[in-house]
Amino acid sequence: MRAVKDFTRPLGAKVFPKLCLSGLLASLLTGCAGPSIYHWGKFEDGLHERYVGQNHAEADVYLFETISAAEQQNLRVPPGAYADYGFVLFKRGDREGAISYFEKEKRMFPESSAFMTKLIERVQQKEKEVVEKTQTNTTVNTGAKP
Repeated sequence: MRAVKDFTRPLGAKVFPKLCLSGLLASLLTGCAGPSIYHWGKFEDGLHERYVGQNHAEADVYLFETISAAEQQNLRVPPGAYADYGFVLFKRGDREGAISYFEKEKRMFPESSAFMTKLIERVQQKEKEVVEKTQTNTTVNTGAKP
């Protein structure tokens, strides 16, 4: 019988090709990631400013810029952005604007429909309460009986 020579390679020679191959695959996979389906703009920065930095004015500007830029470029606004801006408008007293943005959120993201409907109902209820309170104050101030 013939003697078989032992051609063992050192450990580094066995591992190096595998490392190169896995590195190549990883770089190819990360390079193939497509662009986001949403225009995030400064939406995340705005959330950070609002909840961590407590800078509501700057956060509102970031939010408005993100929505405006997305709409001007015909890109999709990220989930929650319309609702968030609607809430900002509600806090400012613009109930019609708030309802409009809640409706946009509901249209763009049907999964938020139940929540947006509830918010719209609450805004409308607040509006009714304000009208009733104004009418009550008017009748009290003029001395007229209802």
